[in-house]
Amino acid sequence: MKLSVFYDHVIEAYDQTGKDIPEILKFVKDQGIIALEMRLNHIQENPKITEWVKEASLGISCIYEFYEMGTLEETEKVSLHLQTAKELGAPNIMIVPGFLHGKEVDTLKSSMTDEDKLFSFFDSRTEVKRMADAMNSAVKMGSDMSITVLFEDFDDFSSPMSGINGVAWFLEHVPEIGFTFDCGNFIMHNEDVLLAFSRFEKRVRHVHCKDRGEGPAVPVGDGKIPIKEVVTSLLSSGYDGYFAIEHFDAVDQMVYIERSARFLRTITV
Repeated sequence: MKLSVFYDHVIEAYDQTGKDIPEILKFVKDQGIIALEMRLNHIQENPKITEWVKEASLGISCIYEFYEMGTLEETEKVSLHLQTAKELGAPNIMIVPGFLHGKEVDTLKSSMTDEDKLFSFFDSRTEVKRMADAMNSAVKMGSDMSITVLFEDFDDFSSPMSGINGVAWFLEHVPEIGFTFDCGNFIMHNEDVLLAFSRFEKRVRHVHCKDRGEGPAVPVGDGKIPIKEVVTSLLSSGYDGYFAIEHFDAVDQMVYIERSARFLRTITV
């Protein structure tokens, strides 16, 4: 099993403990974690990050970034994103293509669990179709560089791929893109995680292991999301991608990272 963790959590651990980043990265490596999920913006803002990652003998599992593909021409940004991944040896990039605004968010929320209604809404919205077109272009650019382009079920009610039907529309309209299955996000529409997984398993190329409790963030394995079932099924099918630990806003990131990694390492098939 290949484990990674969000670099954002390393930054949060730095703020919480006062330990320096290289020390925290060593701690991450000691938990059996071999790579980091990193935001492109973080890499651009602090060139020392990549030196610290290399010194800790960690890789980069995926580089993610936010876009406004529904309204802006972002080909140059995608190119930079892919080139950065290539230079750093990251096999994946993940695109968050954009969000809807105003009254469209209300329509999105009311339509998400009705496939026909949502598909009709998306088919009528220029912004959503622009996102799909831009993602298709990014996938082609990534293929030429041997880098997988991903998107995820993003946990924001203004995200057009926040639920099962939104994901399905984009997988249909961007047929070569890889899917990051975020275990903890379908619950925002009260959708069955295992039902979503059974529908999309063949398109999964990356996994975010996010658990959910009734309140604040919890370590992976401490909540109510059936993460073990997802991980076991993928491993049994020969999945060789990463399982990325995710718990933004954890009260103690170092403790949560240790507990999450320990839980995932105990899962066998």
